[in-house]
Amino acid sequence: MTSSRTWPARTAGVVLSALVGAGLAGSPSAAAAVTVVNCPSAACTQVAGGLGEPVGSAYDADGHGYITYQNGDLREVDLATGATSTVARGLGNLRGIDLDGEGGAYVGDFDGNLLKVDLGTGSRELLASGLGPLHGIVHSAGTTYATGGSGKLYELAPGGGVRVVASGLGLSQGIALDGKGLAYTADMFTGRVLETDLTTGAVRSVAKEFYEPTSISVAADGLVYFSVGDQVTRLDPATGRGTHIATVRGLNSVIFRLDGDGNAYAAQVTGGGSLWKIKGLTRLP
Repeated sequence: MTSSRTWPARTAGVVLSALVGAGLAGSPSAAAAVTVVNCPSAACTQVAGGLGEPVGSAYDADGHGYITYQNGDLREVDLATGATSTVARGLGNLRGIDLDGEGGAYVGDFDGNLLKVDLGTGSRELLASGLGPLHGIVHSAGTTYATGGSGKLYELAPGGGVRVVASGLGLSQGIALDGKGLAYTADMFTGRVLETDLTTGAVRSVAKEFYEPTSISVAADGLVYFSVGDQVTRLDPATGRGTHIATVRGLNSVIFRLDGDGNAYAAQVTGGGSLWKIKGLTRLP
């Protein structure tokens, strides 16, 4: 992964070409209109510190965040106070996480295991194994979807059993659903943002030539949000048109996850580990 400190100098030419081709840049005046979000500021505040080296995170509707670690820890963060507690230990070399809204967390690890963790007791259940590194997890209506280093998109239905929905998706650090039968992933190998039909497995590229796109999310407006270095893009998957809506400064990487209100949370590994909230990211012009 490339931090926002090194990304501009190494990839400015590549990204500028991609932005021009996608209609995100093309004139100095257009670039000047992009919102700059400074961290810290009123728009970007630190929620918690002393978090070590977080890997993945997910957020519920009750003001709690849940963070995974490579050492197998799953920790809870009170988003109002910054207080932290450990939910479970020894879960493996963890990566992605999502919540079911009913007291359960679904976590994936680098060794290809998908587990369900009871957030109240810390007990765990192995749901599937041998799936390759699972960086992106999403759970919806009793069904879990996972993707990562294998380039495959997996579906685990309520009754059990794993189905390969699609292959050849590259390496994505996340996965997002639109609630209408489509999933979105961002291939860091080729710079593509991909749309997959969860029923048929059909895949199409809705954006390409970005350098290491990350933080794939679908907001309540039905639009896709992702980051490239310190730049955040809003993408209309129906038209393929993207808009560079923000440049985030002050964080070592802008790998974020949206909550239900359109706020973004970014976990940082530098300075002892911290969690930041970018207010109303999806509401930026």
